[in-house]
Amino acid sequence: MTTAAALLALLGPLAAPAAADPTAEQLKKRLKTASQQLEGVVEQYNDLRLEVKRGRAEAERVRARVAPLEQTAQARSTEVGTMAAAAYRAGRAANVIGLLEAGSPQELGGRLALLEALGTQRTRAIESLAAANRDVTAAQETLNTLAAKEQVQGNKLLAKKRQIESEIARLDEMRFDLGITDPGPILANPPPLPPGASSTAVRFVYAQLGKPYIWGSSGPEGYDCSGLTAAAWAAAGISLPHNARAQYGAVSHIGRGQLRPGDLVFYYGNIQHVGMYVGGGRIIHAPQQGERIRFDQVDYQPVHGYGRPGKSR
Repeated sequence: MTTAAALLALLGPLAAPAAADPTAEQLKKRLKTASQQLEGVVEQYNDLRLEVKRGRAEAERVRARVAPLEQTAQARSTEVGTMAAAAYRAGRAANVIGLLEAGSPQELGGRLALLEALGTQRTRAIESLAAANRDVTAAQETLNTLAAKEQVQGNKLLAKKRQIESEIARLDEMRFDLGITDPGPILANPPPLPPGASSTAVRFVYAQLGKPYIWGSSGPEGYDCSGLTAAAWAAAGISLPHNARAQYGAVSHIGRGQLRPGDLVFYYGNIQHVGMYVGGGRIIHAPQQGERIRFDQVDYQPVHGYGRPGKSR
């Protein structure tokens, strides 16, 4: 090893020059990126809530089936018990005596047929009881599976909630450091609209302008993106799930040229944001944490697709 190489080995790698402090614009860009990423996490949370809701609905349906199944099993059990008691009282000896006392071959054949029929009846009753018990067991196992799944989902929801709250605190600190202040409420009136469900939904989102983005909320104090569109269309009598991706699956997909007020605009490849088209190339939406419900151009972010809810199709 040369002397120079030995010195380098002793001194270790040269220190990299200190990175310059980020500019305010760079910090704002980071804030915007982090806020968009947070919205994706919020929509994951909303998706988990939908899964929990669906699981609970399924559990209720199964519970509604359990009581009748148990009643059927009890009835079958009583039937088998009654038949078993009757067979015990009669005893096999009585059957033999009855056969010996038969007065003719025809009478003997009739009694044998009767005994065979009674045996078949008992067999069928026992099979019915076994089937009823299997139905009850299967229903209980389904309930146990659903309960275990809900426990797992509940833990995921709690972890996601903590992640969101931690990220919100970090973003709020960044806004404070950047001196970003709350712009305050935005006031505007909707243009004249024809009567109908779409107009009701549009008037609803106009009435929410300036309210804060609140993650996981569907109002009335504030909303997240899918909570706003779900609440708007609920006011028009049409139910939409509280999740952007699920809403995309619930609407009729249309082209941009077909957009009319009340239609929904979905953003990003993984559909983590949604807003409502209100005409004039604009949407009203709940943008992200730390911001208020506002107008934006349709193309303010990459568009995934367009949709028209329910009865307005």
